[in-house]
Amino acid sequence: MAGGFIALCFILPFYFRFFPPEYFLPTLSDWMWLLVLAWICTVFAFILSLNALKKISAFTVNLSYNLEPVYSIILAFIIFNENKFLGTGFYLGFSLILLAIILQMKRVWNERKLKKS
Repeated sequence: MAGGFIALCFILPFYFRFFPPEYFLPTLSDWMWLLVLAWICTVFAFILSLNALKKISAFTVNLSYNLEPVYSIILAFIIFNENKFLGTGFYLGFSLILLAIILQMKRVWNERKLKKS
């Protein structure tokens, strides 16, 4: 973050010279939307993830976070028919991800069976 801050300190004066903004400070409407986004997208989402951790393992939660790009790619297949641009590397990687999910589910089911018996 420090590197990004330093880079922006050097870049922004030149950027503002060529693309002057209409205003620098957020308006009242901007503050309202910032607060709504902060509450819903940050606080509420964090509370939901903490409640999810009470029921499922941290590994499963992390796996679901890491699968978000895969969900996006699948939606791009369905909605935009974008699968013509993908090669065998993608399909190999996708199959490895699916194998990891299946192995994780099998491990969780086996642990539950051992706890019940």
